[in-house]
Amino acid sequence: MLGSSSDMPGQGVASYRLQLSGLSDRERMGLYIPEISTAFRLFANRQLVASGGVVSENLDEIEAYSGDQWALLPASVGGKVTLVLQVANAKHFSGGAWQSLTLGKASNIAERFNRMLVYEGVVAGLMLIMALLLLLEFAVDTRDRAGLWLGLFACVLGLRISISSHGALYWLFDFNFPWEWHIRLVYITMLLTPVFFFGWLRSCYPRDIHRRTLVILSIPYLASALLCLALEIAWFTALLHIFSLLILASVLIGSGWLLRALVRKRKGAWFLTLGLLCPAVAVVHDVLLVNREVQGEPWMYGGLVVFVLAQSINFLMFRVWQRRQIESLSRQLTQANRELEIRVSERTQDLKDKAEALQNANAQLQVLANIDALTGLLNRRAFIEQMKQLTGLHSQVAMLWIDLDKFKEVNDNFGHAAGDEVLRQFGALLRSLRRGQDRMGRLGGEEFALLLVDCDLDGAQRFVHRLFECLKDLQFTEWPEIEAVTASVGISVGSLRHDRWEELMSAADHAMYEVKHSGRNGFRVA
Repeated sequence: MLGSSSDMPGQGVASYRLQLSGLSDRERMGLYIPEISTAFRLFANRQLVASGGVVSENLDEIEAYSGDQWALLPASVGGKVTLVLQVANAKHFSGGAWQSLTLGKASNIAERFNRMLVYEGVVAGLMLIMALLLLLEFAVDTRDRAGLWLGLFACVLGLRISISSHGALYWLFDFNFPWEWHIRLVYITMLLTPVFFFGWLRSCYPRDIHRRTLVILSIPYLASALLCLALEIAWFTALLHIFSLLILASVLIGSGWLLRALVRKRKGAWFLTLGLLCPAVAVVHDVLLVNREVQGEPWMYGGLVVFVLAQSINFLMFRVWQRRQIESLSRQLTQANRELEIRVSERTQDLKDKAEALQNANAQLQVLANIDALTGLLNRRAFIEQMKQLTGLHSQVAMLWIDLDKFKEVNDNFGHAAGDEVLRQFGALLRSLRRGQDRMGRLGGEEFALLLVDCDLDGAQRFVHRLFECLKDLQFTEWPEIEAVTASVGISVGSLRHDRWEELMSAADHAMYEVKHSGRNGFRVA
């Protein structure tokens, strides 16, 4: 390894000389040359063996290039080779070699270069294919925002891999962007990656990450990307260390969000964490590598391979889980349809008799829509209208007249707000006990009337007992002094086909007053 000490603190031209000795005269050597800012020429024994861009003492004539290279050194003379590296910088804030040059056998250097070129091309291709599939899926189902963000993340990341380092995209299609746009695109894709990464995590765990947090965290990265578009190259390349800190911050923030998702046992958090662990470590290593804190090869591509694999597994498992959910729901629906068909065939004749009366009653109920706002039950007018509509119903019915005991004392002692709360909870209780065909209404004050359809005397008594048991559980947290609410209930049983509904209500009303006069908190059958 030849150290990356050939850095230039500013713009200009510099030359570096290195004497290699102890080389074999029979085996050719090669030199791996990472991208050098802005241009370079490499001479070995006064022979030009590699170059990038145009080197000139006139800053206006210097032309930049992109991409790593390797050079075949000439045969040594007496086991020695003299290297002269000319470096010119007129574009970057600081120039020179950002990474170490590597000396080795020519065959090994060539193999390494080609291997890395193919490796980067495969990783970039996988990322772009995954991005295409995810974006196509989002086009089919626009509600899947996680797929959109992950697709954009993979697209930007794949694009950056394909144009940086060995430039697999340029090599594959045999073209190059203008250098100014190339360097801007490298920086912009680096800065947009965290934005899409944050958006993806927020779509996966919307309950854990607020939208406002996502917007605030995205602002520095978007602002930095705009700077890379607006500023001169030498200006925004001077901010590379700040951009590197932003990338490190995105890793720490994303790791924190994932740890919180793990603690809260969110679905898929384990796979996301394992998948992102490798690229997170690789990002830290490569940022240190760019800042020359460590030596070696970039780890990012290996981390991204693991990331792609983990996300593919997670995506596949999620789809399998969705399919199983659909199959389970389909089985439940099939079973429910079977049971429904059996019940319908058993009760077809009975429903036919009730259909006209119930249809008219329901239609009138929808037209009137007269619901008591406090209890959620029918008001007096709507309840009486329902009785008229159900006149002629063949089924046996039970009429219940309910009066809450000592309700006036609640209003007098605790205020009308407490009384309203009692009525509200009692109305909710009645609705919870209601069957689909029953009718319930608040007639006024603390009086209620219930019509239980398809119900005999035993059924009505069971209903009342159930009601009394539930009344014991009512609690009023703002008025703990309110004692248990009780009710007096009158019951009358008959048929709307033979009996007038007014008579059933009157009989239930009288039965209720008998309970009132005999001590309250009970029921009586008319």
